[in-house]
Amino acid sequence: MENVGYRKQKQVSYQQLDTMGRMTPAAVLLELQEAGIAHSDKLGFDFQYLASAKRGWAVINWHIIIHKIPRANETTNMFTWNDKIKRMQASRSYCISDDRGNTMIEAISRWVFLDLETRHPSTVPQEMIDKYHTGLEPSIPNEKYVMAKPNLGEEITTREFLVTRRDTDSNGHANNVKYLEWAMDDVADEIYEDMDLFDIRIIYRKECRRGEVVQLKTFVTEQENHTEVISLLLDVEGKTIAEVVTLWQ
Repeated sequence: MENVGYRKQKQVSYQQLDTMGRMTPAAVLLELQEAGIAHSDKLGFDFQYLASAKRGWAVINWHIIIHKIPRANETTNMFTWNDKIKRMQASRSYCISDDRGNTMIEAISRWVFLDLETRHPSTVPQEMIDKYHTGLEPSIPNEKYVMAKPNLGEEITTREFLVTRRDTDSNGHANNVKYLEWAMDDVADEIYEDMDLFDIRIIYRKECRRGEVVQLKTFVTEQENHTEVISLLLDVEGKTIAEVVTLWQ
């Protein structure tokens, strides 16, 4: 097998930590994103390749399962691979383990290949399909990326903010990590500080670009064995930009 994915060992850095010495959710998502980029670079599909072809990848779904959050000075082992790629979409899997081989995080994501001039999906070149293919099973089998119809529960916060230069990436839209970062800012302290985050689901409905105004609404629902926080990001017309659902216990 020519391509067996991408592996990287790394120690959790100070800038990735929150006040409890835990890796922040946004830092976890950024590590996943960077591993995917490194894998693409390794295969020859780096920024220069995509820029010259006027193409790019945009994520449309994340599902992250956290068994144990990495903490200060821990060594983590990242493994990422493409479990499926065809036509205009690709599925990417991830696994993060500790230095004893225990699984800490499992994640899976779905990406669409974009024509950066038209902002419409584009067919993935066969060369890319051949190189990305691993034949490995997905990290979360049978993932359908279905977001349950939200039972919004109690609305705890509503705020508006402007998307700035620092929020955007090379594709010209708000980087996917920013949505989770924005959502985490409005999670109540008694949830964020006193509970453990064990599940993250994100769906991106439409692009969000520099200069746009975003409204963030946060809702909390108490379930039988966990607390559910739903973060809805809306544009000025009230249309959904993204949904972030986090589960805590």
